[in-house]
Amino acid sequence: MKRILFLIALSFLKLFGFELNLNTGREDNQPFAILHIANDQNFTCRSVFVDTKTHFECEIPGVVDNELKDQSFSFFDLKFIKEELKIKVLILPKMQAKMFDSSQNIYIDKEISPSNSPQSTKFTFIFAPELFGVNHYDGLDFDVDFPHESLPYVGALDLNSNPVIIPQSADINTYLRIKQEYEDGNFPQVITDAQNAINRYRNSIFMSEFILYKLRAQSQIYAQNSDVRDQEILENMIEDIKNWTRTFTSDKNYPEVLYIMLKTYIALSQRADVDYTMSLINNQQLNEHFTSLSRLDYADYIYNLGERERAIGIYENIYFNTKDLNLAARAAMSLAKDLLLNSNPNRAIQYINTILKANKSYFGKDISRSLELAKLFYQNKIFDTSAEIYENTFKNMPKIDDRYEEALKDFALALAQTSRSNEAKKYLDLYMDEFLDGKYLEEIRKANDEVFFNLNDNNATFLHQRYKELMKQYANEDENIAHRALDEDIKLYYKEGNFSAILDYQQQIEDSKLPDTRRFLEDSAIKALNDELKADNCIKAVEIFTRFNAYNLGQKIENKKQMLSCLQRTSKMEQALAYANENFDEDKIFYGLQKASILLDNKQYQQTINLAQDIINLRVLKSDEELFKAYYLQFLALLRLNDYNQAIKILKILETFPMSFNMVEAYDALLGFASDHNMQTTILNYAPKAIDYQNFRGINLFSPQLEFMYLQALQNVNENDKALNILKDLLKLKLSAEDRARALFIQSSVYEALQNTALQKESLKECLDINATSSWQDLCRQKNQILGE
Repeated sequence: MKRILFLIALSFLKLFGFELNLNTGREDNQPFAILHIANDQNFTCRSVFVDTKTHFECEIPGVVDNELKDQSFSFFDLKFIKEELKIKVLILPKMQAKMFDSSQNIYIDKEISPSNSPQSTKFTFIFAPELFGVNHYDGLDFDVDFPHESLPYVGALDLNSNPVIIPQSADINTYLRIKQEYEDGNFPQVITDAQNAINRYRNSIFMSEFILYKLRAQSQIYAQNSDVRDQEILENMIEDIKNWTRTFTSDKNYPEVLYIMLKTYIALSQRADVDYTMSLINNQQLNEHFTSLSRLDYADYIYNLGERERAIGIYENIYFNTKDLNLAARAAMSLAKDLLLNSNPNRAIQYINTILKANKSYFGKDISRSLELAKLFYQNKIFDTSAEIYENTFKNMPKIDDRYEEALKDFALALAQTSRSNEAKKYLDLYMDEFLDGKYLEEIRKANDEVFFNLNDNNATFLHQRYKELMKQYANEDENIAHRALDEDIKLYYKEGNFSAILDYQQQIEDSKLPDTRRFLEDSAIKALNDELKADNCIKAVEIFTRFNAYNLGQKIENKKQMLSCLQRTSKMEQALAYANENFDEDKIFYGLQKASILLDNKQYQQTINLAQDIINLRVLKSDEELFKAYYLQFLALLRLNDYNQAIKILKILETFPMSFNMVEAYDALLGFASDHNMQTTILNYAPKAIDYQNFRGINLFSPQLEFMYLQALQNVNENDKALNILKDLLKLKLSAEDRARALFIQSSVYEALQNTALQKESLKECLDINATSSWQDLCRQKNQILGE
């Protein structure tokens, strides 16, 4: 009997793991229908006989939110009844029907056993106007094994979707295996199997695919990783690519092969070929995706050659114009990397946040670039962003990846630097479990111990995390909830005394315009500034002072004088001058003296003199120290204006104060001026005063330069005995090798002037015995040689 079979397949319902599939057709001009019901887990189906009619009831566990509409077909009706934890499906046949358990795989299982159980993962129902019974035979029941029988499959199709008849079919299986190996990332095996297929199936319709997969795998290994470069393989790839493009000119993968060619030339560092291939791709515009990919790789290439501006133009063009989210993400990553390398981390974070919001899965598709970028953020101490990139990258990395261990380590350490302490603990433990003798085990153990201390207050950690989730979740949905979460998070941080965390919310607090949170911000900034001043951490204090300039913190802190000192110590002279002016009326003497000191440093000498004189003339009780400093600033300013006579007058006033090291400092400034201007008498008059006070106090702050200036003046006037006394005290000090050699040379010169050759030679010998060379020792050697002659 000739049989004609028509099938129409209709898949009309798929819920959670539950699926209904209906096939209809005709056989011997008789219609029939086959209904398949399948589920990921076991469910029940029963045949129910009511009022001489048979119908079927199936109960599928699970909950579905969507409304299920009843269906009516020519063979049966379907009704759905939603219950609390299950769905009931009623199948009401309109003709003869039978139910079968079809969960077994008849093509793979060697033994097929009839099942009468109402539970299964798949049931099949057959509907037809007339169904014949099953014949039962009395005989042996054993399974039949056909080990050489092929499983059902759809053969190869040509470009018109017609079956292709070929003398061999093994190449199909080989192609599918190679394709799977490539998708699994097993690139070395792809190269081996593809080459074997090329040699074995020379007339295969898959030849272009075999060569293509080989090139793809080689590109992944040799063109992408600069650490694995093989000149010979790369050059052979170029030859294979050229042969492929000549042979398969109309192949749909032609643009991809050109892209691989570009990457290969880049790996070979052949600039002329790179430029030519890029121009070829630009001119042909065969495929927007591979054209853009080529441009991105080309931009990376020229960026590394120093053509930064041109590369940035390519990145930005693709980022702002492409509709492909993956290409946009790739361009954004390159832009973020450039911004990090050029000290613009805030803009880099914006690009990464855009990827995280629109296409965070891309990080797992571009693992090498993602890991590099995450490490850059970590090095810039932007730990939250670094951890997010690692997170979206690491979860897509197979354990066989050579980078897996280091990536897990970096991910865990990045998390450990964030508030995500529980997650950090999870991944730190994961590393220690998977790498018992790991390369980074000590570093991981240390980080794990540090994270432990952050887990003590679990409630606070949970609350902070939850508040952040709420702020993110309701940022665009309900501003009130987002602001409440922000407000509560700030209050909790304030209660904990974590003022720096509150300062991190500055932009969000100011944008929210919530009065309470703004008060907490200002109060936290004041407390943080006071703490930094108490700790004498001027760099941090000035940073807070500057950042919150609009809040006028300088007038609300406890120690304004310390704040001024910090501004001066960090060379913020303009701010220091303005701050001194702002607070001048609170303490005219202190702030006036600080202002005069700043003016002196700014070389505004006449203004320094005038302001110091105003302070001296103030009818306010002044301490000796304050009055001394006013005269001292005048004295320095006059010296720098070369007004020697007036400076000496002020010096005489300074000498009326009790002797101190400040006076020695004044003498030192005067002696330096005198030395520069060859004022020998001044040196002879004032150098002994400074030297004597230093010796009296046993602190030689300005030695040996004071002594050297004085000795030169003494030698000039033949005061040799005084010079020897000075040298005697000087040589008792702990001098550098060069200064000691200089002192001994001067001593030998004094003895020479006194015509005491024996002591002269002794001084020269001591000079030469110093275990360090210097120009002064060379002079000693020359003088010693002359004496030897």
